[in-house]
Amino acid sequence: MRVLSCLAAGVLLLAAGCAGAGDDAAAPAPSVSVTGNHRVSPYLDLESGTADVTAIAEATGQADYTVAFVVANGAGDCTATWGGSAALDDSDVQAGLDAIADLGGQITVATGGADGTYLEAVCTAAELATAYEKALDAAGSNRLDVDILIGDGQQVTAATVATALQAVQDARDTVVSITVPVAEDGDGLTGDAVALLKSMKSAGVDVTVNVMTMNFEGSGDWGTAMTGAAESVRDDVAAVWTGLSDADVYAMLGVTPMIGVNDSGATTTVANAQTLLGYAEEKELGYVRFWSVNRDNDGCADGTVSSSCSGIAQTDYAFTSLFAAFGT
Repeated sequence: MRVLSCLAAGVLLLAAGCAGAGDDAAAPAPSVSVTGNHRVSPYLDLESGTADVTAIAEATGQADYTVAFVVANGAGDCTATWGGSAALDDSDVQAGLDAIADLGGQITVATGGADGTYLEAVCTAAELATAYEKALDAAGSNRLDVDILIGDGQQVTAATVATALQAVQDARDTVVSITVPVAEDGDGLTGDAVALLKSMKSAGVDVTVNVMTMNFEGSGDWGTAMTGAAESVRDDVAAVWTGLSDADVYAMLGVTPMIGVNDSGATTTVANAQTLLGYAEEKELGYVRFWSVNRDNDGCADGTVSSSCSGIAQTDYAFTSLFAAFGT
């Protein structure tokens, strides 16, 4: 996320879906009624401290989050940190993770993003697998989201990531999904994204594919443009994983818009998000995400692109409330 998302022209590996080794631990009974279908897991910049998950749960019922971002340390070593500066056991971050757990929420760990040095760029495959497991253990999670911008100046190879993910998944049945950017014109995936998908298939990694419906050139209604982009990616996924039924391909997909003002200048309104969610419901997609809960307010309703507000006039948690109802 440039200022905002791991999303601008990137490749994201997300976690979606089901139980793994880290999902079975008993959690305290939630104190509020919360969403628990695990098909909705919006991004949360936990380190920034700009979102109160307890207040959000009380207002919307949302409890599951994809927590961003784990990257290498400031020296660029193969040492997993939150945001390049906070240790995995940082007390402030841990307090936020504990708050999610107290709500009964499921945590997905997101690595990468637009800033900092990628673990994927400085670790060997074996080291990367170890770093992934340390991050998952620190968060009490078994769901992994890896956001890597192939060809963005950091030396990341798809084979290294695929090998590491295969090792982690073989060891602990980690839930992995890949979130990929659409091409600039919104017509299918980038070449790098297709290559990454092929590497995942070749390595035998069990994945789902989440479509970054943002930061591309779209004409007309933006909600319709996002659904068109997602549909074009469906075709690319079907071409990689051949032999799947239409229903199975759609179930393998997720969508992730950037709420409010995008880095590209496009704007996702609540109505646009409703259009995309309608498509996701109709096609029975596996899951939905959005960037980010921290932005789900009107603290900068002047078109600003910010990490802490949407840039549009809206009610607080309007998008979170909308997404929380998906699949229910």
